[in-house]
Amino acid sequence: MRLSEVVIQNFCSCEAVTVPLSYFNPIVGYNNSGKSNILRAINWLLKKSVLPSHMFNKADEAVIVEGVIENVDLTLLPGNQSEAVAPYVHEGALKVRRRQDSVVSTAAQIKLDVYDYATATWKGNPAGLDNALSVLFPEPLYIEAMEDAGEDIAKFGAKNTIGLLLKRVLERIHANNQQAVAAMQAALAQVSGHLNGAARMTELNQFETEATAAIASFFPGLSFHVNFATPAIDELFKSSTINLSEAVGSSRPFASFGHGAQRSAHMALIKLLADVNAAGGANPVGTTVLLIDEPELYLHPQAIELLRASLLRLSTQNFQVVFSTHSPLLVGAEHALQTLMIYKDAQHRTIAREKLQSAAAAFHANPHHTEVIFSLQSAAHLLFSNKVLLVEGKTETLLVPQIYQTSHGRSYAHDKGCLVSGASSSALLPMMQVLRAVGFSPKAVADLDFAFKVAPAHVIDPTHAAILSCKAWFQANAATLGVFLDEGGMPSKRENQGSRFSAIPPAKAFEHMAAACQDEVAEIVRVLHCHDIWLWPCGAIEAHLGIEKTAAAQMQFVNTARQTGTLDHAGRAEDLHRFAQWM
Repeated sequence: MRLSEVVIQNFCSCEAVTVPLSYFNPIVGYNNSGKSNILRAINWLLKKSVLPSHMFNKADEAVIVEGVIENVDLTLLPGNQSEAVAPYVHEGALKVRRRQDSVVSTAAQIKLDVYDYATATWKGNPAGLDNALSVLFPEPLYIEAMEDAGEDIAKFGAKNTIGLLLKRVLERIHANNQQAVAAMQAALAQVSGHLNGAARMTELNQFETEATAAIASFFPGLSFHVNFATPAIDELFKSSTINLSEAVGSSRPFASFGHGAQRSAHMALIKLLADVNAAGGANPVGTTVLLIDEPELYLHPQAIELLRASLLRLSTQNFQVVFSTHSPLLVGAEHALQTLMIYKDAQHRTIAREKLQSAAAAFHANPHHTEVIFSLQSAAHLLFSNKVLLVEGKTETLLVPQIYQTSHGRSYAHDKGCLVSGASSSALLPMMQVLRAVGFSPKAVADLDFAFKVAPAHVIDPTHAAILSCKAWFQANAATLGVFLDEGGMPSKRENQGSRFSAIPPAKAFEHMAAACQDEVAEIVRVLHCHDIWLWPCGAIEAHLGIEKTAAAQMQFVNTARQTGTLDHAGRAEDLHRFAQWM
């Protein structure tokens, strides 16, 4: 059972946002994009409170948060609640919404409506819906980025982290220490005897007598009594507080430690909660939504990896985990495609992009679908970027960032850009399609052979005069160059269906062609530029750098650029500056 979708209207910057949810839900976006507002809206849907005026996007409109609950388990509800809710469950789904119509609404005026699938209308709160929702989804655990962690773990709370952990401890105590529990309860009953029984302290009896006399002067015949419930072990746990101690020194109150120590302890206990729940097995209870704003705060990289594993584990144990983050480590490659990316538009409204997985699924028939998925999953940093440059491989990944840094005086990441390396050049176009489908405007950079092997029939006509002219040049000069051509008329490493190798690599053959057919290549480059694809007109990036195609030469170029702060040592430095401007 989980929230599968939340629709937020008029809540802070979320004028109209639809949030699809699974069990593990990273939310990414730049500062002030609205990540925290989404968490607050989900919390409000499950935990009623009166919203202040500043949380209304438009003061004269209602705030509405809708939620779809999938796989509703009516067996969790008492009979009367189950009967009240059952008519509104459609194919296992229940749709509810919380609504505050005005900035001056009271708590009693905040409504919880249910969607009637039979009539396609919203109905007013049926009897028992509020209580049913609190059973299906107990009060969420909401941990804000800058809150005092002591509120969640320094003292017991029925629904906070330490409260949930101590509840598990109590279950083990009752199960494994029955004699000790009985002895403690007997001792507590003896304490109770001094409050209520024959051994009651005289001061209490005297107070009752005095109070009865005072009441009798107003209402003759009424007597005053003070009753004390016999304390239980569970009640003692509720009064507990948490201290921490360092290697040297005595224990101190949790709040006396720095934010880093508090946050680390906080996340460590969430990890412990995951471990304890896993060891104890799943219980037949509702789903607890865990909302965390930037859980990676103050944590070192290894701790972030541990926290991620713990949140994943919780998401399989009657918890639905929703968190905002600025850390790719907290997302992980396997969840990059399911991550919700949000941003603000020109009107400062929070907008949610379509998830990459949804867009990628539309291209499942593409033979390069696997390459596309692999490349996008391996580039979690793109989730945190506004600009994306797709490159063919490791060479560009090494060289392009330094070219941009040297030309602009700042990094590509500083300008909210990200490089994504494709598994092959054939994956570049499908990746561009997927990224465009979710709202990015990606660009790609490729070697010249891309225009002949991948681009035809997609971004350039294979019968384009410039394409045909270049192919004709290869036919006329292949023997002179000592190059074998493949079935498509392109330079190949070896003879087709034979054992002989070409005298020069295909990349060198393209360099020769580019030098001989400059006008035709310039036209091909122009056409692909119109599709946001940069082609190296000399064949490959090394030809513009003036270096050999080796790792040593590439590193030497990068080191020289770092030391001198210029690109003057390149063979065609002006081309590199134009490329950096185009990026």
